[in-house]
Amino acid sequence: MPFKDYCELPTPHGIFRMYDTGNEMLRVVTFGDINKLDSKPILRLHSSCLASEVFEARDCDCADQLREAMKIMAHNGSGIIFHLHQEGRGQGLSKKIKAVYKMQTEALDTVESFQAMGLEQDIRDYAPALKLLKDMEIKQVRLVSNNPRKRCALEQAGILVEVLNTHPMVRPENADYLQSKNEKLGHSLPLSFMRDNTSPILFYHSDQTWGEFSNFSQHAVYLHNKIWRTTEHFYQAQKFNNPVLQERVRSAASPMLAKQIAKKLEEQNLKYNWNNVKEYIMSKALSAKFTQHPELESLLLSTQQLPIAEHTSNDSYWGDAGDGTGLNRLGALLVQLRSQLRANNESQLCAE
Repeated sequence: MPFKDYCELPTPHGIFRMYDTGNEMLRVVTFGDINKLDSKPILRLHSSCLASEVFEARDCDCADQLREAMKIMAHNGSGIIFHLHQEGRGQGLSKKIKAVYKMQTEALDTVESFQAMGLEQDIRDYAPALKLLKDMEIKQVRLVSNNPRKRCALEQAGILVEVLNTHPMVRPENADYLQSKNEKLGHSLPLSFMRDNTSPILFYHSDQTWGEFSNFSQHAVYLHNKIWRTTEHFYQAQKFNNPVLQERVRSAASPMLAKQIAKKLEEQNLKYNWNNVKEYIMSKALSAKFTQHPELESLLLSTQQLPIAEHTSNDSYWGDAGDGTGLNRLGALLVQLRSQLRANNESQLCAE
């Protein structure tokens, strides 16, 4: 292993590790022990973006992609991030600032701005990360990216690549930028996930389109005389009869941590009849969430008769397995709740 020294990073997605690479231009962050990665690890080659990652600028998707990669790794139990210090597609922070200013003042897109300055579109160098992958004897990866250049760099280094697309958080500030990345830089951002009035309602991450339907969305519920930060906190805690264990889950700082804590406790403490009652528990949590937050009830009713699915390859019971073959029980419960809410509203109108 190229390096051993590390510190833990307690994040909303779980405990990550940051390793000392001896190179200030390259940071290596893993979920789990770097010596115990999967034979086909989840990989994020990520170039730094000071504006979005530190100052929360909303006109790109860099920080969004990093967070999504971390969520995927936490869900799967392992993964590795190479965070490379190369701003502005490798041109550096100074030129990036000038290019963004041109975009803002001359109505240019990101490609046109680089062209106006006489810059190559993408000169990022992945060699340091590729060398480490070779030293670690990693021969295949699951790459979290929409950028074909990253896939090509890995393949040219003899590494087999399976691409895991990220799903952009489209905002007024970044919509044009994302579109230009697809059209002019060859990226494969799934921009069809934007809301419209005809497509099925597909959701997964709470900070993306239709994310309000996710159990991870930051909407507290009041149940069993307690406030639960999210429906995920409530659902995971109900796996146990022991109130001490329930409170450990309820006190988790994030829904991901609540899920991870419950997972560790399940082997010795899971309710004997959990599989028989889990849909009832989920339905109870959803009902509380959408009735205690009127804006969420309105959002759910606004979907009219459209199908709803938790769109993820990570779950074939609550989700659609990513290809429609899953049971999609969470989507089914939301559709059922939508019918109940609509019937209740109609009854109230009739009574008036």
